[in-house]
Amino acid sequence: MSILARFAGVGIINTAISFLIIIACIGIGLGDYIANACGYAVGIVVSYLLNRRVTFAAAVPPSPLEFARFVGAAALAYGCNLLVIACGRAAGMIGQPIVHFAGMAVYSVAFFAAMRVFVFTAPSADNARPTMTQPTPWLARHAPDVLLAVATAATALALWGIPLTHDVVWQFWIARQMSHGAVLYRDILELNPPLWFWSARPIVALSDAMHLAPLRILVPIIVAWAGLAAWALGRLSGIAAPSRRLALMLLALWLCTVNPIYDFGQREQLALIAALPYVALLAARRRGEAIPAGLALAIALAAAYGFALKHFFVTIPLGLELWLIAGLRRRWRPLRIETVVIGIAAVLYALAVLRFAPDFMTRVVPMVRAAYAGYESPWRMVVLRPWTIAWLAGALYLIAYGRRIPSREATLLHALCIGAAGFAFAYFLQDKGWMYHSVPVTGMMGLAVALCLTAAPVGTPSQSRRLPLALGALCVALPLLLPFASGRYHNPLRAEVDPLLASVSPGAAVYIAATDPMWAWPTVTDHGLAWRSRYYSLWMIPAIAHARMLGPQTPELRDLSATLRRQVAKEVRCSRPELILFETRRMYAYQPAGFDLRTYLEQEPALHDTLARYYAPVPMTRSIAGYRRMAMPPAFTDRDCPALH
Repeated sequence: MSILARFAGVGIINTAISFLIIIACIGIGLGDYIANACGYAVGIVVSYLLNRRVTFAAAVPPSPLEFARFVGAAALAYGCNLLVIACGRAAGMIGQPIVHFAGMAVYSVAFFAAMRVFVFTAPSADNARPTMTQPTPWLARHAPDVLLAVATAATALALWGIPLTHDVVWQFWIARQMSHGAVLYRDILELNPPLWFWSARPIVALSDAMHLAPLRILVPIIVAWAGLAAWALGRLSGIAAPSRRLALMLLALWLCTVNPIYDFGQREQLALIAALPYVALLAARRRGEAIPAGLALAIALAAAYGFALKHFFVTIPLGLELWLIAGLRRRWRPLRIETVVIGIAAVLYALAVLRFAPDFMTRVVPMVRAAYAGYESPWRMVVLRPWTIAWLAGALYLIAYGRRIPSREATLLHALCIGAAGFAFAYFLQDKGWMYHSVPVTGMMGLAVALCLTAAPVGTPSQSRRLPLALGALCVALPLLLPFASGRYHNPLRAEVDPLLASVSPGAAVYIAATDPMWAWPTVTDHGLAWRSRYYSLWMIPAIAHARMLGPQTPELRDLSATLRRQVAKEVRCSRPELILFETRRMYAYQPAGFDLRTYLEQEPALHDTLARYYAPVPMTRSIAGYRRMAMPPAFTDRDCPALH
């Protein structure tokens, strides 16, 4: 009996079992995706046992590595299956068994190819059964790339509709305002440098041309970029075994797309995607390999963008360059494609900021120097976090076992560790302890541990590998489980603020004075309301409150405080909002409990007079106080009114 006939027989048995479980789950109302997962969870066990014994007649004893390859092959095939189901649901075929049957057919083809190439490669000892033929050279070279492309497409489809964080919604709100003539750092006072907002404008233009929401276009663009970055990492990794190269690329794809799912689209995620190929490029340079000029150019352009998103990230290319100098010594050449591109890009970016966003240096930087310290977190909130525990576990594992991998792969391992150290430096220097700041460290560290885990240790007997395998698997599992702990983005403040915003007429303006931007974003845009403030949030309030209540109050902070109150009063008079809300909770370490934001802002006579004449208080909630407009104030125009649309 041929290998295909045996595979078909096993497939019929396995498909029948899985299909019956799926139909039963649909019948009890579990839904398409849960039903599909239940069917394959049972089927995977049956499939491994039957395919190993019957289809491929494996003569060698089973091993954890073989089972890991089998699970990886099944995961890839399952991604193909999900792609078919998602297409069927998009076509309106929801809850239809035929969609699942088509998905199973695609799953079977992909699964057989993956098992044949990566899983059961040992020839059978049973001469009565034909042994598996060796894959063609083309398949051996390109199967990992094809399977990565399939996984990337499946990931883009799976993440298509995820909610995006308030910071990303604000980023694209700014890009939309700029497209309508608003001037960044004059009409919109944003803390961060302009590159992130400039890069959103082409996506806004594309969304206008395609009549799609820009955030829905952003998701597949980032996933596609992550897929290309994972491919470039595999291409330059120096790993010859197709199965290990595929595993490294799939893990990179996961760490770049699924791991940061709560903060999808944040700058740290983009920096990780840009940095991974650059790390691999410099590792290849240190090994003395010839790099195609086009590939080096593409990696350098992406890295120039990623490293420029925050000035903290400059430590990564500098650290890698010093490491390259130490390794090559006299053979080191400063003028290479990547150094020239990044150098030119840095100069052009600096000139662009001075030419097109001069107010960033003259208005925003002094504000940051005066008040941003109040936005920082206590040291324990920075250090004692789930991701820092994963970093520590990974670092200890690499210290214990990182020296025993082959020297060729050790080059990439060292480069990943330098990248992780550079991003960790940026994490601690920012002193916030926010989850999205941790994303690139977690990604680099996870890949470094996985590389060490899957390498064949030099001079180590196989029987002594059980402890390193177990510890390494645990260290890799820790970062992989983080997205399951965080889940997709959700705004916990919406339960309190949503009922208030739902009472406002669609299209009307609201004003929310709060230190935490989550009171307003993305809730305001989700309700279709207008935002007429130049501020994302009143981020400077903790520092102002600390200075007013406890001191000392510097002249710069005193001037900023007076300017802020005047601006808030003018913005309220300019926009005549239907609802005005004030945050009352105390959540920041440097904001004293005795400070009341509403009282502080109403000390401005113009705001106090407007509220007294035209607004009435609304019932307070646990964390919000506010006013509702009772009469329309007269129109107010001033050159300081933000030009927002």
